Amino acid sequence: MASLYPELGQDGTLQIALQKAVDQAGYRFDVLPERAPGWKRSGARADSDSRTTSVHLGIQDRCFVMSFWERGVAMAKGTTTSLSEAATATGVWQSGAYLEDLRSACPFVRYSPLTEAHERGTAVETMWAIYRQTAASHVDHDLIEASYAQPQLRALFPFHSHRSLNFSRCTGFPYTHDVPVVTPVDGRYRVTWWKTRSPQGPADIGEADNPRDAVALVVAHLPSECGPAVPGTAK
Repeated sequence: MASLYPELGQDGTLQIALQKAVDQAGYRFDVLPERAPGWKRSGARADSDSRTTSVHLGIQDRCFVMSFWERGVAMAKGTTTSLSEAATATGVWQSGAYLEDLRSACPFVRYSPLTEAHERGTAVETMWAIYRQTAASHVDHDLIEASYAQPQLRALFPFHSHRSLNFSRCTGFPYTHDVPVVTPVDGRYRVTWWKTRSPQGPADIGEADNPRDAVALVVAHLPSECGPAVPGTAK
């Protein structure tokens, strides 16, 4: 570790080294230790009300592995060998920069069309478009189309977990889990509650022979005042 990262010295931590580099770059915020105990020396983060930048050290090769979060969404990632570049990227992101400005200042940063959509406020529409166009084998296209045809579900944020189609009332992680889940099983469609899972499995609502009837079960069990998905997390 000391040979790859001489800035840390023998007993230093990334938190201390990154704080010094951030201060030298002219930014004024605290760099915190990584929450997970195993990363105490080799991980650090900067937090604000809506944004987090996390930095971790590579083990085999020198690199600072970075993730840039906003309201529960991993908006961008990047890897650099320079501590000063990592400090600049942390400062730029925590200062409220747009994705384009972050990459302009730090060319090693990368982001996706979906995170651009999160920035524009069109994440729900973009996620539906991705699922409707994907060729991924775990996505049941008939189920996607049946769900999309329902305006109440089309306004929610869709996501897959273990082949199950979920609907969230927020666009960031952790998602809400108060809307029923649909799982294709042996040619049928199982509708369950996610939130009340138990050792015996999820709490059943019912089964349907086709996607349209399964989606009807979901709509019939939506929470009261279930409006469009909002930016942010379930918290």
